[in-house]
Amino acid sequence: MGRYANHEEFGVNAPVNYREDMTSEVYLEGMSAIAPPGMRPKRSRGEKFEEKTDFKASARWHRNFDQAMFGGSDIGDADFESRQMGLESKRNGIKRIPGRRG
Repeated sequence: MGRYANHEEFGVNAPVNYREDMTSEVYLEGMSAIAPPGMRPKRSRGEKFEEKTDFKASARWHRNFDQAMFGGSDIGDADFESRQMGLESKRNGIKRIPGRRG
């Protein structure tokens, strides 16, 4: 069984978890694992990565996932960022399921 019971639960939880879990430390760990022996990624690259995983990036990721998996986004193409914000804020009894860091 999947992590989320339904698509609305996914929409409320997954983008928040994406933002919280995509840190510069996680990026640097992953890049270090695939780097050639004796080489390490620059810390500045991790910081740039984290800057690109903000709210807009998580809303865009959610919209793209919906389009790829379901053929259309439940948050729409126009003004999807504000619709994502509304979805995250409403929750309406939807249980918060923390990601890896929660």
